[in-house]
Amino acid sequence: LSIPTSAVKKALACAVMMLTLLSFMAVHYVFTVDEAAQNGALKQENVLLKARLRAVQDEVARIDTTLQRIDRFATRVRAITQLSDPERNLAMGPLSLEPPGKHAEVLYAKGERIEYEDESIDSKLALRMIDSNLDQLGGEARRQQDNVRQLRDHFADKDLALSTTPSIRPTRSRLLTSAFGSRTDPYTERQVMHKGIDFAADHGSEVVAPGDAHVIFVGSRGNGYGKTVVLDHGLGLQTHFAHLSDFFVQVGQQVTRGQPIAAVGNTGRTTGAHLHYEVRFYGVPQDPEKFILD
Repeated sequence: LSIPTSAVKKALACAVMMLTLLSFMAVHYVFTVDEAAQNGALKQENVLLKARLRAVQDEVARIDTTLQRIDRFATRVRAITQLSDPERNLAMGPLSLEPPGKHAEVLYAKGERIEYEDESIDSKLALRMIDSNLDQLGGEARRQQDNVRQLRDHFADKDLALSTTPSIRPTRSRLLTSAFGSRTDPYTERQVMHKGIDFAADHGSEVVAPGDAHVIFVGSRGNGYGKTVVLDHGLGLQTHFAHLSDFFVQVGQQVTRGQPIAAVGNTGRTTGAHLHYEVRFYGVPQDPEKFILD
């Protein structure tokens, strides 16, 4: 049996083509499997990276909240000490970082954005975002450190008697029924100047000294004040407590911060039991809330 040479050549050509095709398919399969494995690893890396980004952002937001709380505290201390020199740059604004969970996207360097919802996060860009946020946070921390240092130096230089400053609430109540400033008189319905603040409090509840002081007045007082106690804290500061029901101190007595001095009542011109509280600086009424630190 003889096989034509042309048929043999065709068979060999077909075999070579089949082997080439099989080899190509095998190589393609290997590359496909390897690429799939790499994609799986990249997806897992992205998941971990997003989790780390969220954790860093949460920590940045937490520290930022703490810095803002320090800034509010420092602002109140500056108000007490009249320390508001703009040349010393004591007023520090809060960071502009978005709180976590508010938006899916997070700002980073030069206004670019990373989408947390995007599966393909560029790790280099993510690191730039973290570095940018941390640099901003570090700068704010340094400014707040300088802020507190300047306040400390101010207190040391001026030798202020902090214990005498009326810096705590005179009642346990935190509920204000009337703020300092212009208001409508509950009796005449006219606009009048309210020289203090009113705390809603139960009849008979304690009124305490907001700072160390000497008692300079105990008794009934006109102009609607009713039973009143006046404390002299020195440095031109006095505090007035009106509409009281009872007294726990006497004129000339030295009192300390937090010491009970009277009881809440509704004597004088009132519509119910509450404490009327004033702070005066050399006789001029001030907003008591600016002095309260607690």
